[in-house]
Amino acid sequence: MIARNFALFYFLLGSFGLTLSENAEASKGTTTPGTYRDWNGDIDEVTILQPFRLDTYNDIAVESFDIAKVPLPNPKENTHAAVQSALSTIKPAFIEGFQQDLRRKPGGTNTVRGKGETLVIVVRLTKLDPGSQAARYFGGFGAGAVKVQMTGDIVDARSRKVLVRFRQERRSGFGMFGGGYGELFIRTARQIGGDIAGLLTAF
Repeated sequence: MIARNFALFYFLLGSFGLTLSENAEASKGTTTPGTYRDWNGDIDEVTILQPFRLDTYNDIAVESFDIAKVPLPNPKENTHAAVQSALSTIKPAFIEGFQQDLRRKPGGTNTVRGKGETLVIVVRLTKLDPGSQAARYFGGFGAGAVKVQMTGDIVDARSRKVLVRFRQERRSGFGMFGGGYGELFIRTARQIGGDIAGLLTAF
């Protein structure tokens, strides 16, 4: 009886492992409709609603960058001013990283070659955590890291259809003397912009 139960457990465990492996493989740069976590090993969560071809578009615009729902530290905390100041730098940093990484992809300096069609990126900043500069300086190994999280939609401008949704968080915990808050916020937002460029160029 024990041997039979063990065999059944082993079979179920093996089947479960296969499912996990198949799902992991399926998320590697896939453009098939569905929701994927750790998409391509890069993006925390991607939901593909409708596949599209990037080369049918000739322009990409960051139409909206909503910062209204970002929780701020208590005004009495010394990080409050740093986070409030960073709100104005996150969008330019995101766009810089996005444009830079999009240009690096195969196909020359502009991978978007359609005629008169536009893709729109709508971004919502959902987390701007300053972490602790002291912990970064004294702790190391990711202690006190800055965290930035964004969610967003990739939208066809003409039809206003949402084609893809994404959620991505990045952390930065290294810099001179623990890294200044502003420096790390900008670096992290730039990295997320690059991540979303990578997502787009999969299509």
